[in-house]
Amino acid sequence: MNLRERKKQQTRMRLLEIAEQLFSELPYEEVMIDEIVARADISQKTFFNYFPSKAYLLEELLLNWLREVNVWSHESELELNLKSAIVPPNIDEIQDWIVKHRRILQMIMYHTDLFSSVYFSGDAPAGKNLLFPPSYRKPRMERVQKAQSLGIIRPDISAELVCDMYDWLRVDVVQRWLALPDEQATAEGFKKSYDEVVEVLCRGFEPQPVTVAADA
Repeated sequence: MNLRERKKQQTRMRLLEIAEQLFSELPYEEVMIDEIVARADISQKTFFNYFPSKAYLLEELLLNWLREVNVWSHESELELNLKSAIVPPNIDEIQDWIVKHRRILQMIMYHTDLFSSVYFSGDAPAGKNLLFPPSYRKPRMERVQKAQSLGIIRPDISAELVCDMYDWLRVDVVQRWLALPDEQATAEGFKKSYDEVVEVLCRGFEPQPVTVAADA
């Protein structure tokens, strides 16, 4: 990375840091681009070179973090059990981050289409982000395919559908928890719901027993 690229990366990260602070303190409507650029000491034109809108900037807070915690992008060992093919080993870290950033995630749910993007088929519409782009999904897809070749996951469901179902259900669990009143949205309740959904999902992916027809 040359000096210019390093400076652009530093500016981008500075904007994300400022945005996280402001979105954590203020309602969405009160977070102003003018305030962000003033704190970053840049022009609005420069800001829009990085992020086309306030909503896009909000989405990038989550997307940037997802890229950082995607341990499967550099770790590919597969334990010989179904759950390890689907659920990342740092799931506790991911759940804790979700609980800690409930306020920002609520803003993303109510003011952007990012969570809904898990239901897009194919590429995202122009100008839209994908919550789980192909580069993020690829390591899980490869693990599922390997697990199928080892007989750990039933082979009659495509690896893509296995990953889709996991994404749909985990996003549904998160959104349901985000929609709860604050006094009901406990960390324990969220983690329990997630674990229960994953447990049921994994049962459905278990290889089906081979039945042998009895002789007539």
